[in-house]
Amino acid sequence: MSELRSALDELAALELGELSEDTLLDLVGELSVTANRVAAVLTSVVRAADRREAYRRDGAVSMKAWLRGSCRMAPEEATATVSTGRRLEQLPGTAAAFAAGEIGATHARVITKAMTPGRIAKAAEAGIDLGETDAILAALARATAPHETARGVKAWVAGVDPDGTLDDAADVRRRFTMASGMDGRVHLRGELDAVGGEYLHAALAALMSGDRPAGDPRSHAERQGDALVALARAALDAGGLPTVRGERPHVRVTIDLVALCAERGAAGFAGGSLAWAGPINPETARRLACDAGVSRVLTGPSGLPLDVGREQRTSTAGIRRAIEVRDEHCVFAGCDAPPEWCDVSLPGFRGHRHSGGIATGGVSSWAGSTRRSSG
Repeated sequence: MSELRSALDELAALELGELSEDTLLDLVGELSVTANRVAAVLTSVVRAADRREAYRRDGAVSMKAWLRGSCRMAPEEATATVSTGRRLEQLPGTAAAFAAGEIGATHARVITKAMTPGRIAKAAEAGIDLGETDAILAALARATAPHETARGVKAWVAGVDPDGTLDDAADVRRRFTMASGMDGRVHLRGELDAVGGEYLHAALAALMSGDRPAGDPRSHAERQGDALVALARAALDAGGLPTVRGERPHVRVTIDLVALCAERGAAGFAGGSLAWAGPINPETARRLACDAGVSRVLTGPSGLPLDVGREQRTSTAGIRRAIEVRDEHCVFAGCDAPPEWCDVSLPGFRGHRHSGGIATGGVSSWAGSTRRSSG
């Protein structure tokens, strides 16, 4: 073990800036294989400790619990390490490829996770040799990335245990969280089942590919993010969502009237605020005011409302049609976004908003001009 630590110390002390590009790439390849081999040894040692119940020395109830407590492994990682070690005992081909560093821990887990005792028994009943299956899947793992290996494993599972795959398909748990960060950005996280993911992917792909402007510089991730926003906005605009507290769901922006009507970049004006996401700058509030309903609320010195006016649209349907006939497209310099991407804004609600050609755009008032929007 001391020799291993010494070797790691030498690697950590390398002056990477002095190495040639060829040497760097060779080093990455060697370290990748070494990392796979170390992961394989760790899995084997964990299996040996698990078999001998060595974890009882420290009062742990299982090897998974010991790994979580003593090695600070994440629960899912501890479970995967113990399970992989147990099932590799029946898959010598996969174990050998793992030990040689030819495949990684993810490959090994993809294969072993599918090799349940029930499926192995069904394969034996059908005359499918486990050794031959092991050799085929190990060869597949050597030649492909983990997600491609997973496809081959799924094909084997479907052939051996077609009814058993219903248990996997029945897992339709869907999770999605949104959190507003201190930097003003909104952070998303979640997971979907295969069918739910396919629905979302199909909808986003339609928005991403249906109207992509020439020379679009956005990355795939950026276009997908814009498409998600466009999908939500289209749902709100369609009016088919359930009402909330007696009114249609909508995006609410609160901003001082003077700040709303001020020139872009004018100093001394506070920004607005979104109902959920929080503070925004005045220009963002002005952009959102394009083609929106505006409600006047008068407040006293203490901030309490004194008077609430009736909501008014910034433009009627008739005015919008007239502007679309007149302008034909966004009239911002150099922008030719079609009218369906555009909003109508009143004088004073200025701004040119982009959404990569998939969300909506802007039209100014009858006295103004068409403006493309960033949604």
